Amino acid sequence: MEDIMGSIKNVIVMMFDSWQFNYTGCYGNDWIKTPNIDRLAREGVLFENAYGNNMPTLPVRRSLMTGRYGLHEVGWGPLRPEDTTIADMCWGTGVDTAIAYNSLVMFCRKTCYARGFATAVFTRGFDNYHYKDQLYGHYTVEEFLDDPGFLERLRASADGAIVERVLREELESYLRDRQFWKKPDQHSVATNMHAAIKILKERDRKHPLLMWIDCWDPHEPWDPMSVWTGEDCPYDKGYGGADMWMPPHCACEGVFTEAQLNHIRMLYAETVTLCDTYFGELCDFVDSDGMWDNTLMWLTSDHGEPMGFGEHGHGIMGKCRPWPYEELVHIPLIIKAPGLPAGKRIKAFVQDCDCAPTLLDWLGLDIPPNMTGKSLVPLMRGEVEKVRDFAIAGYYNLAWSIIEEKWSYIHWLEKLDNKSYGETMVKMYNGADKFKQMATEEENASAKEYMSQRSVDGADQWTCTPASKVEVPQGDELYDREKDPFQLHNVIAEHPDVAGRMLKTLNLFMQDLAAM
Repeated sequence: MEDIMGSIKNVIVMMFDSWQFNYTGCYGNDWIKTPNIDRLAREGVLFENAYGNNMPTLPVRRSLMTGRYGLHEVGWGPLRPEDTTIADMCWGTGVDTAIAYNSLVMFCRKTCYARGFATAVFTRGFDNYHYKDQLYGHYTVEEFLDDPGFLERLRASADGAIVERVLREELESYLRDRQFWKKPDQHSVATNMHAAIKILKERDRKHPLLMWIDCWDPHEPWDPMSVWTGEDCPYDKGYGGADMWMPPHCACEGVFTEAQLNHIRMLYAETVTLCDTYFGELCDFVDSDGMWDNTLMWLTSDHGEPMGFGEHGHGIMGKCRPWPYEELVHIPLIIKAPGLPAGKRIKAFVQDCDCAPTLLDWLGLDIPPNMTGKSLVPLMRGEVEKVRDFAIAGYYNLAWSIIEEKWSYIHWLEKLDNKSYGETMVKMYNGADKFKQMATEEENASAKEYMSQRSVDGADQWTCTPASKVEVPQGDELYDREKDPFQLHNVIAEHPDVAGRMLKTLNLFMQDLAAM
């Protein structure tokens, strides 16, 4: 049944988590299978230089929903009373709003990221502590860690003891839930996508709809079906080691072998393909239901994912350091809407904070003057060539970066002693007492010192990644994007004039944002 009002415009925001842009066919990857997202790119507009401004998960969503840069003013944490979201702005306009989400960090205590949506459905995804007391017996943690020498290498690494403790708790909690999954439709990406389709089926067709679909995947754990069926990963056939679908968040040197790192990335790729499959189910429904021709679809991710050495992750596994390198901050963005050119690729810089003003523009609603993002509608229609001269990215109070057509520059803000923050996730989701029970006396001392510095609700909380560490390089960095797009060769010594100019531009821009 089609919408009864021909003038109705709908919006679907398809939000994935930790999707590295170059793990998609339409972004130039010639071996991964993402046919449904590639179809969206053929029928829509693909942005080649889209960047998240304020890492990681929650700060990006704040910028997406509020249309404001956040790097200059706020870090990890809940939506604040003064944050006005796209859902808030649709209130009283006749536009219905709905969200289907399975991201624990959007749902856990006091975060409030579903605030303002008229319909909110949480489909429990990777939720460690919800299942922590449930018995399990089908799997053991060792099955997914028992590669020859791996645990010995991990224990010998810096912070290895605390990393292993947190890792084991995560694995055990997840296995308590995962033991009952029997088929792909029970995977978290499938259940969330099906919840979204149900909302779309039951929507009030007399009103426009803003539908926000927020999928935790392809965030770790990277456990596609090959992990549970015993079949080879299709992207790494013949691998004989353990399926390390929840690798420890740590520096890779001396811990992982190259074969392990490659297999972890291939499990990630298989998870990406699984996400694409269920995104295809969503697209099929939108098409069959008649929404395809009156709906703007915004597909993106909050950030990418470090997974190894060099261009894969600058030597770390996961978002365990506040490093705004390309593999993290460069995000996929594809927009399809009626009236927009099909198959268009845009090189101009766009940012996550452009989401809310673009959606308001498309829906015909006023864009508040305090929004610092830009509507991309004129850019997609070819009315302007660009909406900004550069992009910014970073971690609040820890690192800023500026990305231009030729150069990228990283400015490190905070030089802290290298302390392990393994208790971050435990503290955030389950309280400090649980961490004290699992920790040694030495680790308790580290936890106590941590508690005095970092607060769950405070501006200094920068991540929920377990075993994360505030560790930054000693000096600023400059990279030639044309010759070195993944920022592997720092050329700041060869081009101090360029670095000085970019730092000045960055500082002035951040000052301007602070005044808005």
